[in-house]
Amino acid sequence: MLIIKDISHLKLYLKAYQDKGHSIGYVPTMGALHQGHAKLIKQSRDHNQKTVISTFVNEKQFNKKEDFNNYPRNKGKDYDFCDLHNVDVIFEPSSEEIYPDNKSKLINTYFQNILCDQFRPGHFDGVITVLNKLFSIIEVNKVYFGHKDFQQLKIVEKFIEEKFPNLQLVPVSTERQEEGIAYSSRNENLSKKQLQEFINFHNSVIQFTKSFDGQTQIKEANTLAKNFITNLDDQEFDYFEFRNANSLEIEGNISEARLFYAIYKGQTRLIDNIEA
Repeated sequence: MLIIKDISHLKLYLKAYQDKGHSIGYVPTMGALHQGHAKLIKQSRDHNQKTVISTFVNEKQFNKKEDFNNYPRNKGKDYDFCDLHNVDVIFEPSSEEIYPDNKSKLINTYFQNILCDQFRPGHFDGVITVLNKLFSIIEVNKVYFGHKDFQQLKIVEKFIEEKFPNLQLVPVSTERQEEGIAYSSRNENLSKKQLQEFINFHNSVIQFTKSFDGQTQIKEANTLAKNFITNLDDQEFDYFEFRNANSLEIEGNISEARLFYAIYKGQTRLIDNIEA
């Protein structure tokens, strides 16, 4: 496994294998690696001769400076994780390497003013800004994103179609812990009590989504969703709603939908989505 910190050496490495006709897969991350990332890596290794992972904590996608500063970082643990999962290259650039002129952000124009875009203004501008840089640097065949950040997945899908038509996006289903919740770096910020409360909440949501007839209209289901969270004690949400899995609009029936939520446990914001 190689750890490469500068763009020029990474490009030389990639070119050597591209010249041989090798397929190269890419997994963009912000480090703090967990089993959700492992699933993305495995998919890439199954599909390609080489797999590259980046571990760049992108300040431009954080709404608050303190969130950026508090984001979990453990390079040694991430190195061991990548070595264990047979990653070929870790690309670990500095902010100066990615943003040498610190230009302003790109503006996201996809799936706006709903879900996380509504409650984290500018977040997805930062996401596509860094991906625009990374995709230009790491010229590969396929890139892997998980379903857990479903709105992000849909935005990146549109962005790639428009800006990087030769790059194939491969969606990967969410990897979950035995208790049902998704693996997430933010889970590390929860106390044992908060973690158990979150597990109980998530499993109650699964049972709630199973209570619907497949022909129930999404708008009708959202009325019941509001009632569901109204009856929960001391829970803070940004959103808790069904949306069409293709358009992310509130149209169609439940068989075409996912339930999206963003819930707070203390200062920790947790998101997930569940196929209805």
